[in-house]
Amino acid sequence: MRATVLSALLLLTAGLIACAEPRLSDQPEAEATEAPAEIATPEPAREDLIDATRDLLASLEVARDRLVEAAGAEQLAPARQAADEALAHLVADAGADLAEGRPVFPSVTSEQRGGSGEADDAFTLALTAANDAGGTIGRNVADALRDPLAGDLGAWQRDPAGLLALAGEVASGGGDLHTTEAAVRELPGEGTRAIAWTMLAAEADSIDEVTAYAERGATHLDFAVAALEAALGDLADGDRETSS
Repeated sequence: MRATVLSALLLLTAGLIACAEPRLSDQPEAEATEAPAEIATPEPAREDLIDATRDLLASLEVARDRLVEAAGAEQLAPARQAADEALAHLVADAGADLAEGRPVFPSVTSEQRGGSGEADDAFTLALTAANDAGGTIGRNVADALRDPLAGDLGAWQRDPAGLLALAGEVASGGGDLHTTEAAVRELPGEGTRAIAWTMLAAEADSIDEVTAYAERGATHLDFAVAALEAALGDLADGDRETSS
């Protein structure tokens, strides 16, 4: 009898253990989180950015084409004239009358222009449009403006005259081609380097010098043109995705 009762108790205990609810964890389950969705750029801001990027790209291409023309000229006078025209398209000059587009870079700050009115250089307008657009598309264009074109966005906004003076110092250094190349590489941004070579080409004493300087300046602009073309292509792809 005692053995029978003991066996029954063991069976009952085993049944109770088997039926017991599993113990819940004291730690709450982590909820899945999603990255916040990026706010879409308003369509007018996107269109303004596309237009400003195209204008800047066109200005760079005109300056580059003038340097190619200077490098291919057979006489000194027309070669230097083409280099002068390239420089006028690279740097804003109140006295310059450009046949095509805007100059690429400013020569003075907005405060020095009086702090009012629209910027007269394509770089500042494109940077403003990129900041206004924001988001991924604005960052992509701003990144292309920084590297490779300007090297330092803030410097071109705070002290364009200082950057131009620095490029002028390199251009007036009077060293041989190898020394000049090393000095130009120290300048920030492909656009600034192109300005230095263009200054040299515009003041060169021989057709061979113009050719050497203009070819190098055009090469620096090629890098900037390629980067902006890629950024503009991304903007166009975004338009196609939006419309599909």
